[in-house]
Amino acid sequence: MSNPDFSQNPGQPQVDITRQQMRPSGMPCPQCGGFIPISMQQIITDSAIICPHCGLRLTINRQQSTTAIEALKKVQQAQTDFDRKNKFQ
Repeated sequence: MSNPDFSQNPGQPQVDITRQQMRPSGMPCPQCGGFIPISMQQIITDSAIICPHCGLRLTINRQQSTTAIEALKKVQQAQTDFDRKNKFQ
């Protein structure tokens, strides 16, 4: 992958998106090893994540995960604010 030419947009942040950064977020299934795609929104709102390969149901203990879920909410809000700000530039 070659580096893009940023000289056409002076003053703009230089962003080089790699294949790894473009990968969907998720995790391997502890039962079958298949990839389970998971978004921040799912972790924040869903009570369980289901493996699309074997059907394993992974539940989220909301009481024990309160601190982590609150942190994800802040990250998601920051990302939304960033995207909204950059949409109009």
